[in-house]
Amino acid sequence: MSLIKAVIFDKDGTLHDTEKVFVKAWGKAADDCGGIPDILNTVKDCTGVNVPDTKVYWEKKYPHIPFEKFWDRRQYHFHEMLKSGVPVKEGAVELLTYLNDHGYKVGLATSTPYDEAMRHMEQSDLVKYFYPNAIITGDMPKNGKPAPDIYLMAAERMGVDPALCVGVEDSPNGVRSIHAAGMRPVMIPDQVQPTPELEALLWKRCESLLELISLLKAMEE
Repeated sequence: MSLIKAVIFDKDGTLHDTEKVFVKAWGKAADDCGGIPDILNTVKDCTGVNVPDTKVYWEKKYPHIPFEKFWDRRQYHFHEMLKSGVPVKEGAVELLTYLNDHGYKVGLATSTPYDEAMRHMEQSDLVKYFYPNAIITGDMPKNGKPAPDIYLMAAERMGVDPALCVGVEDSPNGVRSIHAAGMRPVMIPDQVQPTPELEALLWKRCESLLELISLLKAMEE
């Protein structure tokens, strides 16, 4: 019998193949603002972080560059690049189908605001796989990633002990959030590779979503 009762996913870079778009949008917005120093490291530090916390980070690092102006351009480019559709990560549908068919509850813990997250989830036809009311977005919890709040909220909505949950992420901030919630962190790296410090927090590192099916099958035996 499996010791796992629920799997909670990050969205961008984990279920949706949007982190590459995310990085390009930041770069284009930086160009629109006349160039912004160290923008690539800023992107890495803000990956998985909600908008209010990104603003706090930005205003400390770039006190003379208005965040709102930059963010408006970032959002414009991001949405323009997704007009043709929201790309889904390889293996996402297969994994979500497996989880549904084998009795696992499925939640979402994304730093993306609700309206945008739901639009992307509906466009990619993924909403149907998730436990009712367990799609948690960045504007819901008091504290964003790497705090555990968003993952704990998803577990609570599903009525599952955090210790019986796996969290799946692509970003260091997300992994730290899962670990702080007392769950089993799985990292599937996308734009950022784990450091040795981050590797120590992981339950498993996978190279694809499909690999997680094999891990769960082994636990069910």
